[in-house]
Amino acid sequence: MQAGCPIAPSTAHWPFPDLLFRELTKIELIEPWRCTGRAAGVVVRSLLAGAMALHFEDLALICTSPLRYLRSGLGTQLAATDAESMRSLGYRIHFVDSAEADFFLPSGSSRLTLTSKDMQTHGLSGVEPPLVLLHGIHEGLDLSSINLRLLGSDWFQLSYRSDLDGAIEFVPCGSRHQLTTVNVTCPNDEFGWLHPASPHPFVLDGHYWRTAHPRDWPWPLAKGLQSQPAGDAYRDTMRRALLARFSQHDALRRRLEAVDRPIAVQGIPEGLLGEVLCELSR
Repeated sequence: MQAGCPIAPSTAHWPFPDLLFRELTKIELIEPWRCTGRAAGVVVRSLLAGAMALHFEDLALICTSPLRYLRSGLGTQLAATDAESMRSLGYRIHFVDSAEADFFLPSGSSRLTLTSKDMQTHGLSGVEPPLVLLHGIHEGLDLSSINLRLLGSDWFQLSYRSDLDGAIEFVPCGSRHQLTTVNVTCPNDEFGWLHPASPHPFVLDGHYWRTAHPRDWPWPLAKGLQSQPAGDAYRDTMRRALLARFSQHDALRRRLEAVDRPIAVQGIPEGLLGEVLCELSR
């Protein structure tokens, strides 16, 4: 048994519909993690996404990131094993009929569906049908997680990763995706909303800006800075554009405030995002 996993379902109260001996038939990933050179949503043995729907035959467990989709940063609260306190999962959950899952998932976002065969291909399950043999709630130091023991596999942990842009992670217990720095080269990267060209329009100085990328700056301003993209004027204009964008998009500002590691974004001078964050917090 790997560290951090319950030994039996009695280790914590299970307040949800009974999943025992139901087959995990598919997993839907909403805004799947994007990593250059890897399949979307899959990082080594981790599944990462802004929201997930785990389908157990006719039931679906819906997990959504409050950082990405909700104004409140609070996840679902569960009673602790001492019955005297509440513990948060970090993410929001719903148990619904599988046919109604779409009503509880964020709309308008990219989606990827993994079948049980796909999970086998990615080394997440064996050849046996992934039936739920045991389930439990693991109480971590800060957040709790949902743990599942599947036939042909070991324990899996469904946890909230506030350090990974509020992603939901489904991973074998004892494994976690680690990210030391954030490097963004285009809007389609993970953390791509930080890129100047990400499609989040704003208004600055009475003008509508489609993006913060120099190609979308008002023409007189863009033309004057073409010859000095690394100068002080460029840095100041980018600072003002980013301030306007993040101040006019509350969800983006909350995501920026949650980033807790070094950031390098193509087109944004070093240290500028830190300056923007300081100004936003005043």
